[in-house]
Amino acid sequence: MDMIEKKVNTPVIRWGILGAGNIAHRFAASLLQEEGSILQAISVRDPQKGEAFLKTYPAKKMYLQYEELLQDDEIDAVYIALPHGLHKVWAVRAMEAGKAVLLEKPAGMNADEVRKMAEASAKYHVLFMEAMKCRFVPLYGKLQEMLQAGVIGRITRGETSLCNDVPFSDAHPTYHLDPVQGGSLLDVGIYCASWLEPFLKEKPARTRFCCRVSGSVDHYVKGELPLAEGVTGTLECAFDRKKPRNAVLYGEKGRIVIEELHRPQRMTVYKCLEEGGYTEEVIEIPYTVDDFYGEIHHFAACFREGLTESPVMPHAASIRCAEILDELKRGLSCTEEALEVLEKQEEILVYQESFGAKEALALGNSIARLANEYERGVSVKIVREADGMTLFSYACDDKAPRNEGFMERKRNASLACGHSSLYAWAAHAVNGAYDEFFKEDSECLASGGAFPIRVNGERVATVMVSGLHEGLDHELVARGLSDVLKKEVPAYIWRAE
Repeated sequence: MDMIEKKVNTPVIRWGILGAGNIAHRFAASLLQEEGSILQAISVRDPQKGEAFLKTYPAKKMYLQYEELLQDDEIDAVYIALPHGLHKVWAVRAMEAGKAVLLEKPAGMNADEVRKMAEASAKYHVLFMEAMKCRFVPLYGKLQEMLQAGVIGRITRGETSLCNDVPFSDAHPTYHLDPVQGGSLLDVGIYCASWLEPFLKEKPARTRFCCRVSGSVDHYVKGELPLAEGVTGTLECAFDRKKPRNAVLYGEKGRIVIEELHRPQRMTVYKCLEEGGYTEEVIEIPYTVDDFYGEIHHFAACFREGLTESPVMPHAASIRCAEILDELKRGLSCTEEALEVLEKQEEILVYQESFGAKEALALGNSIARLANEYERGVSVKIVREADGMTLFSYACDDKAPRNEGFMERKRNASLACGHSSLYAWAAHAVNGAYDEFFKEDSECLASGGAFPIRVNGERVATVMVSGLHEGLDHELVARGLSDVLKKEVPAYIWRAE
């Protein structure tokens, strides 16, 4: 990794911090260990919070207005630890005031905001860097050396997951649940984007997507992205569940699993052997001081070199990370286009001659087989609509009788709207259709999973799946039908309340 280590005789870097939350505390603790840097001032809106901060991390001054700190000529660099929605405005104002800016991730709410910050950095000739700490820990440098040496060959896929089960409380409001600046994508998904960004050579685009939204805030997101020709990536993040927080890089000669991707100290390298099998090497490299110190030390080196951007986290990288999140965020809203996709699926996934017990068995088996690729078990049922006869029924061991009820309710939703049960929910979200039915049984609509089986335009049966979350029941049905009919359909971009 091209870290800057050149030592230049220069006065002490005098820092100011905007904000005094938990992240600002951790930053200030690490700053104490950086030789040649001092905490000159903090700026907070709550004087009691500021006084408490200064008892632990003394500074010469405390301001109650952010603008006052920016006008202080005795401050060289500013660390911005404010809520996401305030990043762009105060980063730009800081650069206008001639201050170097280390900005807590995510740099902006979207790529346009990050571009404006990069433009301000160039215009005012000041250093601007997104504080993507995972790129500045010692392990990251070792990883880059191994990738450049071709240890696992050409990278073909990156899988990233950073999921936390966060115990939010109504008694302690947080901007993380704000409909405008909150959500798991901005808060933790940005780390995942940072691991995928180096391999991104194309404009970000989703090929698969699912999510769970509550109160207009994304609590879970998983998306698949083409990164370059022959290279794909997945980004998964959450506030509502725990999973291993890993990045996995797959190459033509092996794979590397990086643990705790947002602050890694350990990775396992699996290298394929010509005779089959693989070797396994565990590499552990501890932090220098802590997980914040690397970005502080690197930023200080860039400042002393007179740079306006970091070679490790350049402006272009921050913009591309934001573009990845922008593309995924577009999947969080239902649109008329979403309805068109669902209609197109039903138009394509039809049988030409007949649909009976033989066809039901083939479809049910296909869905059951594909279900093994998902993290949860499912129940599957196919019902002939002429007489209500069950043509196929299957349930994984972890399913309960209530799944039977869920499937029947999904079937009722599908029959009521004449389309899939997911279509009823999407139409309600877009234009308020099926309002009365939605009020009566919103749970089954929001889960999706019932799909009409048509032969030459006539509905003859309904296939139902229950057990998966975030709209994946519908996806599984569509994949099963695509498999047996040998037809490709556009993917539906899911949104769920």
